[in-house]
Amino acid sequence: MTRIVTDRVETQEDRFQFGDPIGCRYHWLDPDEVDSYGDSVRRLSAKVELAVDAFARTSTLSEDVFAGEAADTLRDRAARRHEESAGVRDDLRGLGRAINAYADVLRRHREGLEELRASAVSTGLEVREHRIWPPVATLPGDATQRQADAWEAEWRAYQACFETKLELRDARRAGARELVRALAEHAGVHPDQDRAKVVAAGHRGVTFGELRREAAEEAREAVDAADAADAARGTVDALRRREQSALESLERLVLAEAPHEEIDAQAGKVQALHRELDDARAEARDAEAAADSEQAQANRAARDLRAAEEGGPRLIAQRRPAGDLGDRLG
Repeated sequence: MTRIVTDRVETQEDRFQFGDPIGCRYHWLDPDEVDSYGDSVRRLSAKVELAVDAFARTSTLSEDVFAGEAADTLRDRAARRHEESAGVRDDLRGLGRAINAYADVLRRHREGLEELRASAVSTGLEVREHRIWPPVATLPGDATQRQADAWEAEWRAYQACFETKLELRDARRAGARELVRALAEHAGVHPDQDRAKVVAAGHRGVTFGELRREAAEEAREAVDAADAADAARGTVDALRRREQSALESLERLVLAEAPHEEIDAQAGKVQALHRELDDARAEARDAEAAADSEQAQANRAARDLRAAEEGGPRLIAQRRPAGDLGDRLG
């Protein structure tokens, strides 16, 4: 089953700004339990491997052992079952590996938070209620130079803790996106069996299976679109660096009074890179717009599924306040 939930800690972290208390308490699942679940999924794939082997042997029975129309039918059916079971096996293996990898992400996140707390304590920052508190915002006008230096050092220590927390948050989210991708793949191979249950959806009935598959597909498309947008931005950055390098080379040729042919050739190269950069920027804008659209569709599918599981009506459209992250994928 693919389940979409709201993480309150995730919502709080998205509102996290410089100067806020830095949370250093681990709130997520125990990594060992997640790891154990991933191992159980991989053990299940090993059991499916037995079926894969059995179907393979059946589909390759020789005519000397079993001949005739019934034998041909059996071999054909076994070949089809072999393909299906091999797909299930590979899917379970991939899902188990993704869950194990996410357990490692959570383990590193927990260790990082512990190190963050220890670092804050060692630098003299105030740590209470599992939060690292920022120094005072201002100093009195009669503060000594020594007090001012200590205050500045405290803020630099806080800034280092703040940047570390952002890195830890981003690394955990990247791991979560990979897990969502694997779960979406898994949902595509193993559709829900809850076909008897239906929920209200306007003037028609929608099964839980439909809603879950829709949410999984939209989540996968949102992840793919975000990856495409990241790749497009990376291309723009690379072309910008190449253009800058070409401009610097052109400047050196002009200052060195190089032959006109060399200067013209380098100028042509700069112009070509500039045109390529303009095209890449346009593609990046389109990719970012597509990513935003896919994320909006994923949010709508998540809302529909959550409303169904809570017994409420399916929401077709709903205005939400800016900054409300209740539609994030858990």
